Amino acid sequence: MTDVNQEFQTALKFQKEGKLKEAELTYIKILKSDSNHVASLINLGLIEQGKGKLNEATQFYKYAFSIDGNNISLLYLLGKITQELNQLDEAITYWQKLAQLKPDSALEFYGNIGNSLVQQGKFDEGLNYFRRGLEISPKSFQAHQAIGNLLIRQDKLLEAKLEFSKALEINPNYQIAKVWFTLVDKLLKGDNIISFNYQNIPIKFEITGKNLAVEVSNVGGNFYELTELEFIRQNLKSSNPVIVDLGANTGNHLIYFSKIMQAAKVIPIEFHPNIIATLKKHISINQVTNIDLSKLGYAIGKNRSTSFVKEHPAKDLCLTEIADNVTNGTEVVVVSLDELIKEKVDFIKVDVQGTEIEALAGAKNLISSYQPDMLVEVAKSHIKDFHKFLEQVRYQIVQGFDHGRYVNFYIKHTK
Repeated sequence: MTDVNQEFQTALKFQKEGKLKEAELTYIKILKSDSNHVASLINLGLIEQGKGKLNEATQFYKYAFSIDGNNISLLYLLGKITQELNQLDEAITYWQKLAQLKPDSALEFYGNIGNSLVQQGKFDEGLNYFRRGLEISPKSFQAHQAIGNLLIRQDKLLEAKLEFSKALEINPNYQIAKVWFTLVDKLLKGDNIISFNYQNIPIKFEITGKNLAVEVSNVGGNFYELTELEFIRQNLKSSNPVIVDLGANTGNHLIYFSKIMQAAKVIPIEFHPNIIATLKKHISINQVTNIDLSKLGYAIGKNRSTSFVKEHPAKDLCLTEIADNVTNGTEVVVVSLDELIKEKVDFIKVDVQGTEIEALAGAKNLISSYQPDMLVEVAKSHIKDFHKFLEQVRYQIVQGFDHGRYVNFYIKHTK
C-alpha cells in the first residue's frame, strides 16, 4: 500500500529540485492510490503550466476543484489561468467565489472581475465592480486608475481625468496614473502629438485614445514593448536588416526598426483601414523613407481567402482581429506570407491576435528559405501548437516575454 504522505513529500522534493518527470510519476502513483488527492492534482497542474501546457493544467485544476470547491489557492490558480486563456466568464466565476470566501481581499478580486468585464466590452458592469472595490477601500488609487482607464474607452475624457486626479491625490508618486493623466489631458486639449528622444533620436507619435496599451507607453516617453525591441536590436546579427512587421498596428515597432535599428527596409502588413491611416501618419511625421507600403491592406493566414474585420469589445485598435462570422464587417483579403513576400528577409515580427499558428503555417517556405530570426506573439492557449511548429521548421526559443494572456517569443533557426 502506498504511504501517501511519504510519497507526496518525495514528489514535492523532486519538484523543488526540478526533477519534474520523477515528480510527475510520483504524483500519478499517489493518485492511483487516492484519486482525490487534491495537492497532487494541483502540483501536476503547476508542472503542466510551467511547460506552457495551460489547457492540460486547467484540467488538473478543475478536477481538484470538483473535489474541494473552497480551496483558496486552487481558486486563485483557476482565476488566473482562465483569465490568461481568455475564458473570461469562467474567470469571473472563480473571482466571485474568492470574493465570497475572502471578503478581506475582495478589492483584488473585484478588480480582476472588472478587468475581465472590460475585455468583454461590458463597461457598465465592469465599472460597477470597480466602484464596489472603492466601497471596500476608499483609498484604493488602483481602483480610481482602473475606472479612469474604462472611462477613456467610453470617450468620457473629463470624468477619466478626474479619476486619475483622485488616484494621484491618494498616491502622488503613482507613475501609471501620471502617464494616463497626461494622455487624457492631451486629448482634451487637442494636443495629440507626443514627442520624445530615444538614444538622442527624435520620435513622434499621434495620441488617439483608441490604442491605449501602445499609446500609454508613448506618452510615458518610450516605445511600447521596449524590452523586446531592445532584445531584437542586441541579438539580431544582420546589420541594416530587411524586416517584415506583420501586424504593424500604428507603427510603434516599425519606427523603432527604421530609426533606431536603421533597417534597410521595413515591410509593414496591416489590414485595418483606420490603423493604416495612423501608421502612414507616423511614417510621415517621423520622416522615415525605408518603408515598403505595398503590402498594406492584407490580413495573413495559411491560405488565400476572404474574412472580415472584427473590432475588439474593449475598443482597442491593437486588439482588432479578423473573423468569418462578423455581421456588416469590412471585408479583407487574407493571403499567406509565402504568397506576399518574395524577397530575402532577416527578421519577422508576428502579432496577429490569435491567428499566429495559421500565419506561421503559411510562411514555411519563406522561413525555410531565409531562416530569419522572429518575434512571435503567441496566445497561451496556442503554446503547445507553437512548439510543434518550432519542431517542424527546426527553430528554438531564445527568450520569452510574458504578458499575461500571451507571450512574445524570440526564436531563431537551429544550425
